[in-house]
Amino acid sequence: MTNTNRGLNRLFIFIVGLIVFILGIATASTHVIPAIRTGWEGTAPTVQQNIHEVHASAMLAPGVSWITIGVIAVLAILTILLVAFIVKQGHGRTSRLIRDDRTDHGVTVIDSTVAEEALRGVLNNRPELVSAHVSTFDVKGAPTLKVSVTALRGVSPKEITTTVESAVRALDALLGREIPTYLHISGGFRARTNSATRLQ
Repeated sequence: MTNTNRGLNRLFIFIVGLIVFILGIATASTHVIPAIRTGWEGTAPTVQQNIHEVHASAMLAPGVSWITIGVIAVLAILTILLVAFIVKQGHGRTSRLIRDDRTDHGVTVIDSTVAEEALRGVLNNRPELVSAHVSTFDVKGAPTLKVSVTALRGVSPKEITTTVESAVRALDALLGREIPTYLHISGGFRARTNSATRLQ
């Protein structure tokens, strides 16, 4: 329900995890498998020599090489991207549910808290629900309600869906239009420990 690209998030996590996994396997192998350890001990001096040669050939001035400049540039770009990613988190929320300027008498603006409080007030009084949280997001330019409910243990998702749908339809009738709604049903510790007498 936010503007964050899930595909990019998962790709980034996958790449970082894959790199860490490979480095971990390689490090563990040099300590656990004698053949790999022996091979690395024989190859390490050559690798170090090659690194020194590459570093020496990349020197632009005493103490400065294009490799160092490249690494700094890459780190700077990664820092900017990460900062932009962090700043973007949580966006997509909107405080405006309806803006109707189709009449000659003025503009009608309905705040999202009106719908959120109305739904929350109805759903929190339902015995089959432990809790309910309502928030409003801007999805492709259209205000969309996200209703997150925690169900009491033993209550079917169909019953909860019917309950929420009834409340949303009543809200639609009150507002005079249908508001797109996303429903998230969950359980959890509170649902498992709450008394079943709430269903009576």
